[in-house]
Amino acid sequence: MRKTRTITEFFGSNDFIVSNCISIAFTRPSGANPVYVNGMPIGNGQTFTINQNVGELDVTNYEIVFGAGAGNDELYVVRIVPFNEADFN
Repeated sequence: MRKTRTITEFFGSNDFIVSNCISIAFTRPSGANPVYVNGMPIGNGQTFTINQNVGELDVTNYEIVFGAGAGNDELYVVRIVPFNEADFN
């Protein structure tokens, strides 16, 4: 059995995140400004999730870009990382 750690992060401005994970989820709260992850729009109140196969690690650099809107720039990211990787991210 492989140990993992869950890392949660908040983004409130345009940024980049290196995944280095087994699974990653991007959540845009209801009412938040439009947001795009590597050009993919995240729907209002929706979550975009990417999972890897057993034994694989996602090393993608994800670009987070907020669009104009009347709400706040808000995006929550949850990553599942191998335990031995967690201390380096």
